[in-house]
Amino acid sequence: QTSTGWNFTCQHGANECQGNLVETCVINLVAFDQSQYMDFVIDYETKLKGDPSDPFGTAQKLVSSGSYNVSWDALNACINGAEGNAWQHQIAEWTATTNHKYTPWITLDGRHNTAIQNACEKDTLQCTCIAYRGSNACCDKYKEEQVYPRCYDN
Repeated sequence: QTSTGWNFTCQHGANECQGNLVETCVINLVAFDQSQYMDFVIDYETKLKGDPSDPFGTAQKLVSSGSYNVSWDALNACINGAEGNAWQHQIAEWTATTNHKYTPWITLDGRHNTAIQNACEKDTLQCTCIAYRGSNACCDKYKEEQVYPRCYDN
């Protein structure tokens, strides 16, 4: 910690730290409402996979499209302000409590084991949605009722 806030070091360098900060800000700006931040995070991660060189520029293009409930002005203020720095520190603190050994270290309902890790690495959204007990548009395709064939006696 410095007089101006927290300094972060990320496993994959400064661009990863910038991307983490963008996602932290979006999540906080929509008050942790996953129905508002998940589409952004998925789109953002997809764009960064293609070109990870400018995390802030990529975020600006995405939020400026008007498809998300975060404005560039609010996101930029968070990224460059004390609030975003404090939120990023909070996320780092939460991460440290998991005592994880590698990345990604996936927990589900506060638990981590090999079965959860393997299932969620294969399809993180499906894994999460199957465990989720609430209602969310992101999970609708995984919550459809199973249709079983009927057997009739003749």
